[in-house]
Formats: sequence, C-alpha cells, structure tokens
Amino acid sequence: MMKGLKTLGVVVSALTFGSQVVFASEITQNQTSFNQGQSKLQAEVQSESPFFWFHFSRLDRIASSGTFTINAKTSVKVVAFTGSVSYPVVPDSKVYIVNPNGKTLSMSVIGNQYKEEYFELEPGTYYLECVNYGSGPIYMNVNLYEN
Repeated sequence: MMKGLKTLGVVVSALTFGSQVVFASEITQNQTSFNQGQSKLQAEVQSESPFFWFHFSRLDRIASSGTFTINAKTSVKVVAFTGSVSYPVVPDSKVYIVNPNGKTLSMSVIGNQYKEEYFELEPGTYYLECVNYGSGPIYMNVNLYEN
C-alpha cells in the first residue's frame, strides 16, 4: 500500500512539474511576441516625427502659433487631439492653417477626439490658429507631418 502511494505521488509530481514547465514556456513565448510587437510599434512611432507642433494644456478661446515655411508644394497630415479640461464640457474646436496672404484651410474637431486630415500646401509661410467654440476650456495638441 505504501509503495503504491509513493508511486502515485511521483506520478502526480511529474505531471504537475511537466505542466508547469509547458505553461512557463508559453508565457516566455507570449512575452517575447509581445515585446517584439511593442518594439515594432515604438520604431514606427519614432520614425514619424512632426515637422511642426502646437500644444495646449488649456485653450479657452483662440490661440495662434508661430510661423512655419513650406518651400515646395507639400502634402501635410494634420493630427489633432482634443479633450475637456473640465467635464461635462464637450469640445467644439477648429484648427486653421493660415497663410498670411489670405488662404485658410480648416479642420473641425468635435468631442474628445483624435482626428487626422490631409492638406496640400503651396510654398509659403503659414501659422496655425486653434479656436475653441465650446462653453469651457479644452486641451488641444496639433501635429503636422509631411505626407
């Protein structure tokens, strides 16, 4: 009887240890896969840097950026993030790309939102104007990327 119990104990221990090794192996493989995916995402994010940005931790009504210059006709991706500084305010805003010679392009950003739009800019000097049409302060980040 005692010999049978020892044998049973050895078998149960072997099965338990074996399954833990397999489980630990799966965790290592999944962690490696996760790390590779995370590294790829970080590389993609780092390879695309904005050539111009305008960020606010609080925008009450209107703000204008400094200028930036486009030397040749360029396709530009505008990326904007907005959100409420105080709830329950819903952001209602617009980003304007203004050429001092009078040409203006715009993009509406409503609600707590991430938004991308593409514009063709002719050579010239531009600035950004961010306007908050909502009833309370918002935060806004605007980045420009060459497309």
